[in-house]
Amino acid sequence: MPAKKTAEQTFEQALARLEQIVAELERGDPSLEEALALFEEGTELKGLCARQLDVAAEKIRALTDGSPQGAAEGDEAD
Repeated sequence: MPAKKTAEQTFEQALARLEQIVAELERGDPSLEEALALFEEGTELKGLCARQLDVAAEKIRALTDGSPQGAAEGDEAD
């Protein structure tokens, strides 16, 4: 199990743990019960990563849509 709860992890931490889970499952070492627990954790991590990516994409859209709140100082057209 990871040191932090899934919801408390950064994107990078969640992705690294997800990669570990995939590697463990691909090796085929875990028992069925362990594999199911890893799969469940992986599903939660995938959801966390997807939500964090959605938030980042929304921030990028806000910064690049030309709206006043997204424009940086000095970027306004003369």
